[in-house]
Amino acid sequence: MPLKNAMHILQLKEQLDEIVFNYIDTSQVWEVAYSELDVLLEKTTGYFESFMEASGDKPRGNTTAVLFLNVAYKLIYFHTISYYHLKETNQDAVRDKALQLLTLSAKCIPDVNKENHLEYLKEIAQSYEEISQIQGKQQEFEQAIIEQNHMIADCFDHFSEARNLFFK
Repeated sequence: MPLKNAMHILQLKEQLDEIVFNYIDTSQVWEVAYSELDVLLEKTTGYFESFMEASGDKPRGNTTAVLFLNVAYKLIYFHTISYYHLKETNQDAVRDKALQLLTLSAKCIPDVNKENHLEYLKEIAQSYEEISQIQGKQQEFEQAIIEQNHMIADCFDHFSEARNLFFK
Protein backbone atom coordinates (compact mmCIF):
# COMPACT_ATOMS: atom_id res chain seq x y z
CA MET A 1 0.00 0.00 0.00
CA PRO A 2 1.57 3.28 -1.00
CA LEU A 3 2.38 5.59 1.89
CA LYS A 4 -0.01 8.25 0.52
CA ASN A 5 -2.84 5.89 1.48
CA ALA A 6 -1.82 6.22 5.12
CA MET A 7 -4.12 9.26 5.38
CA HIS A 8 -7.13 7.16 4.42
CA ILE A 9 -6.17 4.58 7.01
CA LEU A 10 -5.75 7.24 9.68
CA GLN A 11 -9.24 8.52 8.85
CA LEU A 12 -10.59 4.97 9.25
CA LYS A 13 -8.82 4.74 12.61
CA GLU A 14 -10.34 8.03 13.77
CA GLN A 15 -13.81 6.87 12.74
CA LEU A 16 -13.28 3.54 14.53
CA ASP A 17 -12.08 5.26 17.70
CA GLU A 18 -15.09 7.59 17.66
CA ILE A 19 -17.59 4.74 17.22
CA VAL A 20 -15.96 2.67 19.96
CA PHE A 21 -15.90 5.60 22.36
CA ASN A 22 -19.45 6.80 21.65
CA TYR A 23 -21.32 3.51 21.33
CA ILE A 24 -19.29 0.83 23.11
CA ASP A 25 -17.11 2.31 25.86
CA THR A 26 -19.49 4.96 27.17
CA SER A 27 -23.00 3.80 26.35
CA GLN A 28 -23.04 0.20 25.05
CA VAL A 29 -25.59 0.97 22.37
CA TRP A 30 -24.90 -2.24 20.48
CA GLU A 31 -27.32 -1.68 17.61
CA VAL A 32 -25.80 1.68 16.66
CA ALA A 33 -22.25 0.39 17.22
CA TYR A 34 -22.90 -2.61 15.00
CA SER A 35 -24.51 -0.52 12.27
CA GLU A 36 -21.74 2.08 12.19
CA LEU A 37 -18.98 -0.52 12.43
CA ASP A 38 -20.62 -2.43 9.59
CA VAL A 39 -20.37 0.65 7.35
CA LEU A 40 -16.75 1.14 8.41
CA LEU A 41 -16.01 -2.52 7.72
CA GLU A 42 -17.40 -2.13 4.21
CA LYS A 43 -15.16 0.93 3.63
CA THR A 44 -12.13 -0.92 4.97
CA THR A 45 -12.88 -3.98 2.87
CA GLY A 46 -13.38 -1.81 -0.21
CA TYR A 47 -10.07 -0.12 0.42
CA PHE A 48 -8.35 -3.50 0.74
CA GLU A 49 -10.02 -4.87 -2.40
CA SER A 50 -9.10 -1.82 -4.47
CA PHE A 51 -5.50 -2.19 -3.39
CA MET A 52 -5.52 -5.90 -4.31
CA GLU A 53 -6.93 -5.10 -7.75
CA ALA A 54 -4.37 -2.37 -8.37
CA SER A 55 -1.32 -4.31 -7.19
CA GLY A 56 -2.39 -7.88 -7.83
CA ASP A 57 -0.86 -8.99 -4.55
CA LYS A 58 -1.16 -8.61 -0.79
CA PRO A 59 0.37 -5.49 0.72
CA ARG A 60 4.01 -5.73 1.72
CA GLY A 61 5.37 -5.22 5.19
CA ASN A 62 5.59 -1.46 5.24
CA THR A 63 4.28 1.21 7.60
CA THR A 64 1.01 1.61 5.73
CA ALA A 65 0.33 -2.14 5.80
CA VAL A 66 0.94 -2.21 9.56
CA LEU A 67 -1.36 0.81 10.04
CA PHE A 68 -4.04 -0.95 8.01
CA LEU A 69 -3.76 -4.16 10.05
CA ASN A 70 -3.87 -2.19 13.31
CA VAL A 71 -7.22 -0.77 12.23
CA ALA A 72 -8.40 -4.07 10.73
CA TYR A 73 -7.94 -6.28 13.79
CA LYS A 74 -9.58 -3.74 16.08
CA LEU A 75 -12.44 -3.28 13.64
CA ILE A 76 -13.00 -7.04 13.40
CA TYR A 77 -12.88 -7.28 17.20
CA PHE A 78 -15.32 -4.46 17.96
CA HIS A 79 -17.65 -5.44 15.10
CA THR A 80 -17.72 -9.00 16.45
CA ILE A 81 -18.40 -7.88 20.02
CA SER A 82 -21.24 -5.61 18.92
CA TYR A 83 -22.63 -8.40 16.69
CA TYR A 84 -22.54 -10.83 19.60
CA HIS A 85 -24.24 -8.43 22.02
CA LEU A 86 -26.84 -7.51 19.45
CA LYS A 87 -27.64 -11.15 18.67
CA GLU A 88 -26.96 -12.37 22.21
CA THR A 89 -28.82 -15.60 22.57
CA ASN A 90 -27.86 -19.14 23.30
CA GLN A 91 -27.75 -19.90 19.61
CA ASP A 92 -24.72 -22.01 18.86
CA ALA A 93 -24.34 -20.43 15.40
CA VAL A 94 -24.00 -16.90 16.82
CA ARG A 95 -21.52 -18.02 19.47
CA ASP A 96 -19.48 -20.08 16.99
CA LYS A 97 -19.29 -17.25 14.47
CA ALA A 98 -18.25 -14.80 17.20
CA LEU A 99 -15.52 -17.16 18.43
CA GLN A 100 -14.25 -17.71 14.90
CA LEU A 101 -14.14 -13.96 14.24
CA LEU A 102 -12.39 -13.25 17.55
CA THR A 103 -9.74 -15.79 16.58
CA LEU A 104 -9.32 -14.15 13.18
CA SER A 105 -9.13 -10.73 14.81
CA ALA A 106 -6.23 -11.91 16.98
CA LYS A 107 -4.58 -13.55 13.98
CA CYS A 108 -4.66 -10.18 12.18
CA ILE A 109 -2.37 -8.63 14.79
CA PRO A 110 1.04 -8.20 13.13
CA ASP A 111 4.04 -8.98 15.34
CA VAL A 112 1.85 -9.38 18.41
CA ASN A 113 4.70 -8.71 20.86
CA LYS A 114 5.14 -5.14 19.62
CA GLU A 115 3.48 -1.87 20.62
CA ASN A 116 0.23 -2.12 22.55
CA HIS A 117 -0.86 -5.28 20.75
CA LEU A 118 -0.58 -7.40 23.88
CA GLU A 119 -3.20 -5.24 25.61
CA TYR A 120 -5.64 -5.82 22.77
CA LEU A 121 -4.77 -9.50 22.64
CA LYS A 122 -5.67 -9.78 26.33
CA GLU A 123 -8.99 -8.03 25.67
CA ILE A 124 -9.75 -10.27 22.69
CA ALA A 125 -8.78 -13.37 24.69
CA GLN A 126 -10.94 -12.29 27.63
CA SER A 127 -13.91 -11.85 25.29
CA TYR A 128 -13.18 -15.26 23.78
CA GLU A 129 -13.27 -16.86 27.24
CA GLU A 130 -16.52 -15.08 28.17
CA ILE A 131 -18.29 -16.10 24.96
CA SER A 132 -16.95 -19.67 24.95
CA GLN A 133 -17.77 -20.01 28.65
CA ILE A 134 -14.67 -22.15 29.15
CA GLN A 135 -12.63 -21.27 32.25
CA GLY A 136 -8.92 -20.80 31.54
CA LYS A 137 -9.42 -20.33 27.81
CA GLN A 138 -8.06 -16.77 27.94
CA GLN A 139 -4.47 -17.78 28.74
CA GLU A 140 -4.55 -20.67 26.28
CA PHE A 141 -5.87 -18.36 23.55
CA GLU A 142 -3.26 -15.66 24.27
CA GLN A 143 -0.40 -18.16 24.33
CA ALA A 144 -1.42 -19.72 21.02
CA ILE A 145 -1.52 -16.32 19.28
CA ILE A 146 1.81 -15.22 20.80
CA GLU A 147 3.45 -18.48 19.70
CA GLN A 148 2.07 -18.12 16.18
CA ASN A 149 3.21 -14.46 16.00
CA HIS A 150 1.69 -13.88 12.58
CA MET A 151 3.67 -12.04 9.97
CA ILE A 152 2.06 -9.36 7.81
CA ALA A 153 1.27 -11.66 4.87
CA ASP A 154 -0.44 -14.12 7.23
CA CYS A 155 -2.42 -11.28 8.81
CA PHE A 156 -3.79 -10.24 5.42
CA ASP A 157 -4.82 -13.84 4.74
CA HIS A 158 -6.73 -13.85 8.02
CA PHE A 159 -8.29 -10.48 7.23
CA SER A 160 -9.53 -11.92 3.93
CA GLU A 161 -10.98 -14.90 5.78
CA ALA A 162 -12.77 -12.60 8.26
CA ARG A 163 -14.03 -10.44 5.40
CA ASN A 164 -15.55 -13.51 3.78
CA LEU A 165 -17.31 -14.43 7.04
CA PHE A 166 -18.77 -10.96 7.46
CA PHE A 167 -20.15 -10.75 3.95
CA LYS A 168 -21.59 -14.26 3.53
